[in-house]
Amino acid sequence: MRYQIILDGLSWEEFPWKSFCKYARRRYRYLNFPAQGVVEICDDSGRISEYEANIIAKGMLSEYMDDKFPLEQYFPIDHEKSVLPIETDVIADTYLFLSLKLAILQADARSSSVIDRYFLDIRVNYHPDYWHFYDFEEDLASLLDIKGITYQDIPVNGICNLVKEAIQRGTYIIMHLDEFYISRKVSYNHQHLVKENLIYGYDDEERGFYAFGFGRREQTESYFISYDEMVLSFEKGRFFYFSGAAYLSMAGFYPITLIDISCKDTFKLTESYLLSKMKDFLHPKERRISKDDIQVYGSDAYAWILEELEGRTDRETIDYRTFHLLYEHKKNVYRCIQKLGTMGGMEEDYREVVRGFNRLRILYMKEAGMSERLMKTQKMYKIQDVNSKFVMQFKKEIEREARLCGL
Repeated sequence: MRYQIILDGLSWEEFPWKSFCKYARRRYRYLNFPAQGVVEICDDSGRISEYEANIIAKGMLSEYMDDKFPLEQYFPIDHEKSVLPIETDVIADTYLFLSLKLAILQADARSSSVIDRYFLDIRVNYHPDYWHFYDFEEDLASLLDIKGITYQDIPVNGICNLVKEAIQRGTYIIMHLDEFYISRKVSYNHQHLVKENLIYGYDDEERGFYAFGFGRREQTESYFISYDEMVLSFEKGRFFYFSGAAYLSMAGFYPITLIDISCKDTFKLTESYLLSKMKDFLHPKERRISKDDIQVYGSDAYAWILEELEGRTDRETIDYRTFHLLYEHKKNVYRCIQKLGTMGGMEEDYREVVRGFNRLRILYMKEAGMSERLMKTQKMYKIQDVNSKFVMQFKKEIEREARLCGL
């Protein structure tokens, strides 16, 4: 096999490409360098996978940087502390990128009320190249002002100053960090795994940042990351982002995003609005089919899922997050019903819908024979052959929802 690995985490105008090539050749004679920033690995034995080829090339770059351009410890000039508000009890955590934004929005009085119009419907976005397919219908983009920054725009050893300056302006930072170097993480000293983390404060006396993301039990939580860990985890993330965040090689995705709340709307939840959203879910608009993708709306997603569960299609879109998202949809409808407090018997009926889809979520995990903690670690884990009991339970919960809602 022949692999070409792109080394795009650094600006090669600042670092000597020829020096790196010479350094790497002394250690691996089967490496070639067809262009600046490209390492070619030839493996006639066929024993090296693409993942292992990335480990070789980017591990070599990491070693070279450690040898020739060692990282510097960050020591602040002043002794300051600044912490922006967040809400750690987010209303949806199916996807990390969504829960980090919710932690920001739910902490703001105006945007937290506007969120009540969201998370009440779902859609399927299908394209063979996508890596997740099931999502909430609404888009939070209008509530946030987001600016992306590339690796090439961030000088080596410059990350701590960049983050502190943003927080001083009242701007939140979502950044990709290699959790191999963060002591609070499951992957610490075990596996290179680059994931998003929200940084919302710093403390010079304690020499570190306040962060929110997956913690030791792979559950969202606040934690403290030292300046030393921040420098290491960000700089190594430049090289190892293919492990956990391979999408960073695609246009429109950034290792760092600066986020400000831009919500200028107001919203007051009403019974008529909630009932209309529930009706839209149970009686959705027709699916949209274009040349490149398919979008399926509301409860029509159930038929889409059942086709796959029963082996009537060769699509592979389902993993455990699918059923967690269905459960979170029901949970957020129920949250709004409770908030209104005016819908009488529907509150009790819908509580049963939530419980049913929670049982379904747990049953899927048990069907996989995995613990919840391990399922959170392996997010794309799929069950290849779901038994008929699970399919029957899914159909039962669909029928219960339609019957109890009565819309």
